[in-house]
Parts: sequence; C-alpha cells; structure tokens
Amino acid sequence: MRSFILFVSALAALLSAPAAAHEPALDFRGVDEALTTEPTKVMVLGSTHLGGNEAVTPETLTPLIDRLATFDPQVITIEGVPGEVCEMMRTYASEYSDSIQSYCPRVGDYRGESGMTAAQAANYIRTTFADWPDEPSARARRKLASAFLAAGEPYSALVQWWRLPEKERKAGDGLGPASIKALERYASSMNENSSIAARLAAQLGLERVYAADDHSSDLVLADHGEALWIRMGQIWSKAPPSYRESYGAAEEMVADGRIIEAYQFYNDPETQIMAVTNDFRAAIGDDQAERYGRIYNSWYQVRNLRMVSNIVAATANEPGARVLSVVGASHKVYFEALLDMMHDIEVVSTDTVLK
Repeated sequence: MRSFILFVSALAALLSAPAAAHEPALDFRGVDEALTTEPTKVMVLGSTHLGGNEAVTPETLTPLIDRLATFDPQVITIEGVPGEVCEMMRTYASEYSDSIQSYCPRVGDYRGESGMTAAQAANYIRTTFADWPDEPSARARRKLASAFLAAGEPYSALVQWWRLPEKERKAGDGLGPASIKALERYASSMNENSSIAARLAAQLGLERVYAADDHSSDLVLADHGEALWIRMGQIWSKAPPSYRESYGAAEEMVADGRIIEAYQFYNDPETQIMAVTNDFRAAIGDDQAERYGRIYNSWYQVRNLRMVSNIVAATANEPGARVLSVVGASHKVYFEALLDMMHDIEVVSTDTVLK
C-alpha cells in the first residue's frame, strides 16, 4: 500500500511539473539528401504593396521585371486568395464578411457571362490544361480567361489576356462587358500581383499565376474586433523611430524610381530581423490580460502556414521547377523558414537577381 501511495505521489508530481521542451526526432532539412534529381528552387520576393502608389508605373518596374526574368521561373505564386478559398468563405459568410469584401472579387457577372459556376470553371481550367496546345487559338485563350474570372482567379485571367495579340483582346467566348471591364482594370493596376507577377508570367510565356494567400485564418480574430487592433497599435508604437524611418526611406526610393534599391531593402536579412523584432517578437511579449499580441501572432502564423502549403501544392506537379513567390515583405522570413523544412525545396536568395 505504501509503495502504491509513493507511486501515485510521484506520478502526481510528474504531471504537475512544467513540461520540458521536446526536441523533434528529425531535422527535416536533412531529408532532401535522398533526392536523386534537382530540388524545387523557390525564390521569395518580399514586396511593398504597390497598389494605389501613383508614383509607380510599368516603366518604373521594368528594371525589376528584367532582373526577375533572369531567374526564369516556371511557376509564379502571388498574395491573392484562391478562388476555392473565397467560395468556402462565402459559404460561411457570417464568419468572414469583412474578409470577403476585402479579399475576394465579386464574380457573379463573370459567371453569368461565361455560363460557368465556380466548380465548372475550376474543372474547365484543370481539364483544359491537361490537353493545352503549344499555340492555342485566340478563342481558346478568351475562353480560358473567362473561366479564370468565373473561378475567382482574376490574375490568371489577366495572364491569358496579355498572352493574346492586342487585336484579339475583345469580347466573345465567355468574355462579356463586365469581364472586359475587369480585365482592363486589372491590367492598369499597379498592385504587384498585376504589375510584377502577372506581367512577368505573360512575358515568360507562362499560362497562369497561382494564388497562395489564405484569409480563412481571419476566423482566429473574429471574436476580438477593434480592441485587438487598438492594442496592436499600442505595441507597434513602441518601435524605435529608426524602424519607421527605414521603411519611410524605402517608400521614397519607390517614389523616386529607385526600384532595385527599394527591393534590396525589403529583401535584406537585416530588414527581416528588424521587422520580426518590432512586430511579432514585440507582440508575443504582450503582458495584458487579453493577450491580444499572442492572438495576433497565432493568426499570422496560421496564415503563413496555409500560404506556404499553397505554394507547395502549386509546385507539387512541377518537381524541380524554379518558383518565384511574390508576397508582402513581412511574409518573406516566414516563407523561407517554412519552405526550408520541406523535403525537396531549396530556397534561393533574391541576392542572385537583386545584387
């Protein structure tokens, strides 16, 4: 009996003791030693969000486009929400109403003009690419562009639009007035999804870009409202002036047309460390009872994990491909750390094209 009591006491003490950190059994970065062919090479381009910046023009971005072209990517991913994720969010509209409005294009008119539902459009895209000729007709490209719009993939529709000879950029084959208006709007946008990723894809002869963002993670924040962002503003306000000044200087570089210099800054490892230190590291140190900083961090980690999984999915059927991922600069450090753990992916430094 005494030994049983001692056993129970020891077990209780063990269960109440702080859990020791566990070292994983395997460093996944070593698994790629088993590769018998070339790894998939991923370059993550951290970008400022260019949309709405009146100083940016296609000519401004040409030096950057030319340098990225030397990497010759075969797959390009963007910070856009995939059509199927937007469809899921629309199904649960009460949970994602703000995110739908902010990140998902309105597709009703395009579906009416194409005659396709979301599922029909997605199936059409997949099956069409399975038998896509080297030199498709203009009609085939217009039909594919209409399917991309109906599927909620406007930047891939833009790639098809730009692949058309200018005289063939017209209505027909599923493209009606609303679709044409949307394509013209996306074509004139300086958002980096259009002005860098889709433009480069069309220039290199690619057929699409892959949307890799995921705002289904926004559900993590749903119960906290404005109070969380007020607290985050308080945390961010404690960053040293030099932090804000450095980003302000980079924005001036963009405005002055010094685009390569600006992108060198956004992709510099020291910039990445500075961003994590003054944003995410500061947030996890939040000591207020609500722990809004911790919740914010969890949301961002969930989002990045899902985004990286979308990149892996986009490259899964292109083993050994060169991949360019264009994303907001604060995602870059997470992308590279997570991609580095994948079994057959090699992260390529942007220094190879920017310096």
